[in-house]
Amino acid sequence: MNRLFLPLLILLWALLYTGWWNCSRKPLCSGEPVAVGGDLTENTVSPPTIDSTKVADTVKTEVPKASTPEEQILFTPLDVYFNVNQSGISKTPEIEKFIETAKKYFEKNPNKQLIITGHSDSDGSDELNQKLSENRSKKVKEFLIQEGLKAEQIITEGKGEKEPIASNDTPEGKKQNRRSTVRLKE
Repeated sequence: MNRLFLPLLILLWALLYTGWWNCSRKPLCSGEPVAVGGDLTENTVSPPTIDSTKVADTVKTEVPKASTPEEQILFTPLDVYFNVNQSGISKTPEIEKFIETAKKYFEKNPNKQLIITGHSDSDGSDELNQKLSENRSKKVKEFLIQEGLKAEQIITEGKGEKEPIASNDTPEGKKQNRRSTVRLKE
């Protein structure tokens, strides 16, 4: 009987510890949805899964009703992602399409504006993340100006780590939170 008691006790302890570890370190036991997998490479990030009932009041979840195809593209937020502590931008086909659409739209609507909101992950102090998010939005503005948009048609702001779209507990989540969001101002 003693031969079975010790292995069973170790097995029971291991199961309990594993359950505790998973529930306290990962959001698996909280009842919240979890973004699963996806091929995350250096330049691409899969879109996060967001529970719209738990989105903060300050984050818009709906795209305004657009009357033209250009507005449909410009009202849909474009996320530009960054590496850790960096604000460099690499041009993707999605960004190129957004820029071309914006150029055409602003020729017809010179009184409209884009708003760029910078974000960061939770690494570092609140002050550092706020400054980093502001710098990221300004870098995107500079990039768009170099691509032919007018400075007076672009507004920038930084939110720091206040509006994450993914958990800051994982490297993948942090990567999704290091971004600037570009959209047409209503």
